[in-house]
Amino acid sequence: MNTLQYILNKFQIQQPSEKLPIEIPNFGRNQMAELFCELNFKVGLELGVESGAFSNIICKANPGVKLYCVDAWVSYGEYRHYVSQETIDAFYENAKKTLAPYNTKLIKGLSMDVVETFVDESLDFVFIDGNHTYDFVTQDVTEWSKKVRPGGIVSGHDYIRKASQNNGVIEALRDFTELNKIDPWFVLGRKETIPGEIRDKSRTWMYVK
Repeated sequence: MNTLQYILNKFQIQQPSEKLPIEIPNFGRNQMAELFCELNFKVGLELGVESGAFSNIICKANPGVKLYCVDAWVSYGEYRHYVSQETIDAFYENAKKTLAPYNTKLIKGLSMDVVETFVDESLDFVFIDGNHTYDFVTQDVTEWSKKVRPGGIVSGHDYIRKASQNNGVIEALRDFTELNKIDPWFVLGRKETIPGEIRDKSRTWMYVK
């Protein structure tokens, strides 16, 4: 069974859907990490690691996974300009300590510099959580999706509108998926909060390559 069919069956999703993205209720990014294990994914990458909290979750859910952990770990331009370099350095040290027990490789660098070092279709999954402005999200999804093999999963964080931040994730993903005719694609958790259901405060998006 291919990856998309597995997901459609697992969540009893009927195709075609009249509305995109399709919401997967009672499901969040931690559960997506477990889904990677169900799909026997062995090699993946997180872009935007900070202290390594979600990388740690991915590794725990996927024993033996080879995980590349990419982050600039530096403020640049208007990105993370409100965070001191001392704090960012502490994020990096925490990530090294947290991820040391696992088969991880921490890579310091800007996204578009690092992406060129990866072979196309060499990854089972990517999780994108970098600069959330429209242009950077579009660039990251466009270039990193090339590194995911057919049947792998392209995903990312913060499918949300934040009035206090220049967050272009929703608009970038909707434009990207429409332009590239990606159907279906998914958002994890319902838009509304329902007591007792899993629903991350900042939802995650994903699609099968």
